[in-house]
Amino acid sequence: MPGHPQAEDTEPAEATPLHVRMRGDIVSGALPAGSRLKTQDLARRYDVSINPVREALHQLSGEGFVILSRNRGARVRMLDEAFVRNIFDIRALIEPYLIRLFVGHASREEIARMVAIQEEIEALDGPDQVRLDVLDDAFHQVTYGNHFNSEALAIRERHGQVVHALALRYPASPARRRAQNEEHRRIIAAIAAADENAAAAVVEEHARGAERHLLEQLRRDRANG
Repeated sequence: MPGHPQAEDTEPAEATPLHVRMRGDIVSGALPAGSRLKTQDLARRYDVSINPVREALHQLSGEGFVILSRNRGARVRMLDEAFVRNIFDIRALIEPYLIRLFVGHASREEIARMVAIQEEIEALDGPDQVRLDVLDDAFHQVTYGNHFNSEALAIRERHGQVVHALALRYPASPARRRAQNEEHRRIIAAIAAADENAAAAVVEEHARGAERHLLEQLRRDRANG
């Protein structure tokens, strides 16, 4: 699913933006869900000054990883089942809406680009989740990137940050990857047939499939304690 994975995570810490480092620690649990985030403690932890910490907290708040409160300061959001459901309920509404406009204007070149990206996805060797996310984002960017509704795109991008970060912790299973490939092919076929209802239906199915996979992973993680 769409949004942008952070390839910087593999770079040396000093080359990685602070908000990316903090996001990784939130997803891994190094900064536990629900914990208070004090700027001075974070500055010491990451060996930076206070201002970059404040900027990182605001960035992570915009992405949905941190909750900022005037009276209670900053704390790590609970990335739990309820939060995942909320995100995908919104995505299941927004993405069909976004793709309907594209179907009516899709060019042969854009469809060919989607096919080429999908062929790259299917040719991936091994469980390279970062590369998979980059290609998946590129696939969906063809269909959504030029939409006029910038607010809808901003919401999708913000939620995509959360989804991709969780995907790094809970990579797509082989079964989920096969389903994703089949859904992508059906999206392409619907667009090529200029069938916006079919395209919207598959896009919604695509979002719900990703939701089910993440919920299953969260439940398994919780059961394993």
